[in-house]
Amino acid sequence: MLYGLRSNGGEHGSVMTKLEVAQFMLDSIGYIKTANLETTTILEPAAGNGVFVSECLRRLKTSSDEFSFDFSNAAGNNIRAVELDKDKADGLIEKIASELAEMHVRDATIIARMIVLHEDFLLSEEGKFDMVVGNPPYVRYDNIPKAMREKYRERFETFRGRGDLYLAFFEKSIRSIKKDGRVCFICSDRWMKNSYGRHLRRLISSEYSVPFIVNMNNSSAFEEAVDGYPSIILISDARKGSTRYVEVGDVSELSRIWHAKNAYERIVLDGDGESWAFRPITSACKPLKTIEEQDFRIGIGVATGADRIFIGKELPRFVEKEALLPIVISKDVQGGEIVWSGNFVINPFSEEGGLVDLDARPKLRQYLNAAKNELMKRHMSQKTPSRWYGTIDPIRKPLTGMPKILLPDIKKRQKIAIDDGSYYPHHNIYYITEKQGSLRALKLLAAILMSDFAYEQMTDISTLMRGGYVRWQSQNLRKLKLPAIKDFPPSLQNALIEAYDDSNQVGINTLLNRHLDAEVKLEKPSVLPQGEVKKLHMCVVASTE
Repeated sequence: MLYGLRSNGGEHGSVMTKLEVAQFMLDSIGYIKTANLETTTILEPAAGNGVFVSECLRRLKTSSDEFSFDFSNAAGNNIRAVELDKDKADGLIEKIASELAEMHVRDATIIARMIVLHEDFLLSEEGKFDMVVGNPPYVRYDNIPKAMREKYRERFETFRGRGDLYLAFFEKSIRSIKKDGRVCFICSDRWMKNSYGRHLRRLISSEYSVPFIVNMNNSSAFEEAVDGYPSIILISDARKGSTRYVEVGDVSELSRIWHAKNAYERIVLDGDGESWAFRPITSACKPLKTIEEQDFRIGIGVATGADRIFIGKELPRFVEKEALLPIVISKDVQGGEIVWSGNFVINPFSEEGGLVDLDARPKLRQYLNAAKNELMKRHMSQKTPSRWYGTIDPIRKPLTGMPKILLPDIKKRQKIAIDDGSYYPHHNIYYITEKQGSLRALKLLAAILMSDFAYEQMTDISTLMRGGYVRWQSQNLRKLKLPAIKDFPPSLQNALIEAYDDSNQVGINTLLNRHLDAEVKLEKPSVLPQGEVKKLHMCVVASTE
């Protein structure tokens, strides 16, 4: 018994996390069973009873079945659980071996001994990991043996004053992640406010980012009652990023907190780390609005049902010029620029919206008649034979000449392209137009869509694809909540447009977050009633200590 007993009879540094909380944390850090986890390395630095490592193994097994890789090899090489107490480490080895045996793993005990390490994590040399997750030990300064305190002080710049042992666990863990790695801990949040956490706050503020903090002070996150003011914090190796602060009243709310109303107020976590303060958005702040509430229209390009016939580069040789429109397809939109591949689309519609009379366009009639048998196979043609030469979606020629944002369905994070009025969009491209056709307003909107504020909403709303791609579909775009763009002061509008033109994403984030910060009215944090979920701004203010 290294750290002694607590008043309730339990050991200092030994508080077990509920499975639901561990599952939420693993979801948040990205260790999910639907991903290919074959090469993903993950560490639980204070394993205890192994709630995290056991859940990791279950998820890895499902992933191995889905992606056909060797589960035993991945488990033995990529999952590590460190435990300082020898009796607990031995017990955890037996537990993991039993779980592996139930999964029909050969040499289960050998693999369990590869996974569970009996050592002091703070003094270990385990190398780098993609992810670190867990519940670091809660051990007050006076309960740490003097010899150990001295060793930890030599190693960790954040372990100062009379701080808790978990400060050293935070520092060692964030120093142990690879590029783009993440740490997710559930821990007392006193270090975010008290003087002894100053050095850790400064380290995180200057070298890392915090995608979110979930305040669980009013919920039961552990298997026993603990007066520890717990919060879940996700720390990323990415240097820039904004922070979402959330309060929950019960563990059951974790599965739905990202879908709560008013979910997307954010501000960049920055500053010298002297103090972190959390304040609610108040009614004094200007409300966020959807894109379509701001005089923009969201649409999708044309689906023809027979692209081989309706779209091509050689069409001007066979069809009247008046029946063609230049069309932009998804591969034409790259790096925020439009590089037209030279394709045209046949427009079989008149200015009034009906199908054109083919007798008035003999070249078009000849071309379409040659493909009539194939066009008639389409469901729409069989349902309405008289419309056999129409496209599935009607083509509205005026859209070609309108300025519009172009968003390929599956898109990397990069500059957002704007067509000044030259092309018609294809079906795999979503577009946004402005009521008055204002290119300036579109640039402002494009800048906001490039921001962390908007992109992080999209990662929550959208189905996240491999490689970090999101789905820029109309159904997702319509859910975004953004500040009222046309209410921005002229100086901010000009600066955002300049940042957009320069593809300056950092500048866009800085400008937007300063604007959002200025609109936040700071007041005493409210206490949420049981069962409520609320999203809050995160602000950083100077310490008065």
